[in-house]
Order: sequence, then C-alpha cells, then structure tokens
Amino acid sequence: MQTEKDNSIQLKRLSSDSNYYNNVFKKTEKVVSVTFYILSEIHVTPSIDTHIQSIRDRALKTHELSLATLPLQPHQQSEGLLDFQYGLVALESTLKVAQMAGMIPQDIMMLLSDQIDSVLRLINNHYLNNQGISVEELTETVVTKMSAKAQTKSGGRNASRQKRVSIPAGDISTDAYLVYSQLTDRADRIKTVLEAKPQATVKDISEVVTDVSEKTIQRELNSLIEKGQVVREGERRWSRYSVSK
Repeated sequence: MQTEKDNSIQLKRLSSDSNYYNNVFKKTEKVVSVTFYILSEIHVTPSIDTHIQSIRDRALKTHELSLATLPLQPHQQSEGLLDFQYGLVALESTLKVAQMAGMIPQDIMMLLSDQIDSVLRLINNHYLNNQGISVEELTETVVTKMSAKAQTKSGGRNASRQKRVSIPAGDISTDAYLVYSQLTDRADRIKTVLEAKPQATVKDISEVVTDVSEKTIQRELNSLIEKGQVVREGERRWSRYSVSK
C-alpha cells in the first residue's frame, strides 16, 4: 500500500522549487516577453520578415521548453533541462544575428544576453553539475561575519575569529558549493574566488558566483577596488582582478 509520504516524495517537481521558479522560469519568461515587445516595435519589411519570424519561433519554443521543465521530477530533470538549455542558446544566437543586422539595439542585446547567461549558469551549477565538495572535506572551519560578531559581543576570550576558506591555488572548478554554503557575504565570496585564482576575469568569477549577473559582480569589484581590497590590471574586457596584498 502506497503511503502519503511516498506520494510526497514522487511529487518533488521543479515547479515547487522557489529558486528555480523565480530565477530560471520567471527570468526566461521576462526574456521572452522583452523579445516580443522588441518585435512589436520593429517596422516589418519584406527584407527582414524572415528574421522576425525566426525570432518569434525561437522565443515561443523557448517559452514552451521552460514550461515543460516545471512538472519534471528529479529523475527527469537532466534530459529536460539540457533541452531547455539548448533552446536558450538557440534563442540568444538568433537574437545576436538580428542585432548584427541592425534590428536590435546593442544595449538591449547586452541586457538579454546577460539574463540568458544568468539562467544558463544557474541551471548548470545548481541542477546539472552541482556536485561540489562535502563539508567533511573542508580543512578549515568557516565562521560567518554574523556568528563572529555574536561571539565577540559575548565577551568570551576564546571567541573564534573568522577564517578565510583555504582553496588550492587555481582550482575553482568544484568550489561553488563551498562558496554558497559557507560564505553569505557577496564580497567575501568574490574575494575567495580571487584568492583561489589571482588574475581572474569577471567571467571566471561568474562561473562560481552564479546567483548574480556579471554586471552585479562588476559593481561589487569596483566597490572592493575603491576600498583597496582588490586590484585591477588592464582595461575593460581585458581587465583581470586579484586580492590586494
């Protein structure tokens, strides 16, 4: 006889995952909505009608793929999310072709690409490749700022000092789990990545700190530079960042 508990396990679908719903499904819905708004503002001529139809078809297909992921159960997620990712990549590629043809302004294209990139990275890091490392494997105990302050206020002489996470130099490929679970402050998470990989680009950082856009990471880096905690070498797209010594 099947119990109520068995039923609840079987019904763990992506639609009930608030992180997925808000940061993947709703973001995709926003991208599709903006795409159709752009299409409505374009004066259609015979020479661009094919481009318009291609974008419309891609946007509709992407929306359908995002809807199809909501009822997925854990054993179905890998295949369904990969199809969804391919749809997002196809949509972005079609939009970029339209942008090169002068149909979409560059600043709007950058905004759409940023949103699509954010969705792709979140899916990849949290729902497809979220293996990370276990807490037991950590060689140091990480104490967050809040707990450190609370212990200091207690007046105890043995209050723990906040420790930085020790990551092998140059290895940030499997540390997303550690960064997310142990560091709550965005600036600390960024500095942890820079300690693991000096001379990192914004793209390098975004592969680990996946819950915010590259523009947000850039703003945080600018703030850290102003505080003297991070140094930058190079300009614009060639910029690389390291923790200040």
